[in-house]
Amino acid sequence: MTTGAAQSSSDDRIVLEGELTIYTAAETFARLRGALQDRDLCDLDLSAISEMDSAGLQLLLWLKQTCEAQGTRFRLVAHSEAVAAVLELLQLAPRLGIVSDPLTEEQPA
Repeated sequence: MTTGAAQSSSDDRIVLEGELTIYTAAETFARLRGALQDRDLCDLDLSAISEMDSAGLQLLLWLKQTCEAQGTRFRLVAHSEAVAAVLELLQLAPRLGIVSDPLTEEQPA
């Protein structure tokens, strides 16, 4: 039931892992605010997110809006199935930069 934000020194990504839920929202918000200081690019890696609820979604939307407001380029560079499911359900995938590729989806035989 934990989530954390860490910066990788190799590519300077913001990595979140664990749950992105109401139970971790306050801690994650504080870490994200700190991670955005003096940043021109925000590469967000959500590949290790195991669960996301509406509070987690609010954090993602806040992060994107904040990046846009301060002139920081926002990119969602990786995401888990849990994140993709929520974004697809609410039709927010394109807003956060996830575009479904019809060529990679299975075609019926």
